Amino acid sequence: MNPEPFPNHEAVHEYAKRHDLEYAWEGTAAFEKRKRTLSPEQFQILAVHARKGMTRFLLFSKEIIKAEARSFDTPQRRAKRAARLQRREKVK
Repeated sequence: MNPEPFPNHEAVHEYAKRHDLEYAWEGTAAFEKRKRTLSPEQFQILAVHARKGMTRFLLFSKEIIKAEARSFDTPQRRAKRAARLQRREKVK
């Protein structure tokens, strides 16, 4: 990972894209959620130069988001979704 502050937000975005990572900005609900729910080995908090000084962001693997999405796609949810779609089609 990159211990030096990033020069700007675009550099953060490009770095994350190249390394298949996600990020959340300090001060957002996503930042607090990830900081609270992930173990320290699963994320890194880094700095970036912003217009109003330095700000921090949390960098973590995209695999975490993919795993969360898979855990939400359960057979019960799929059945409910199918039933909801059928009801909508009947209304049309």
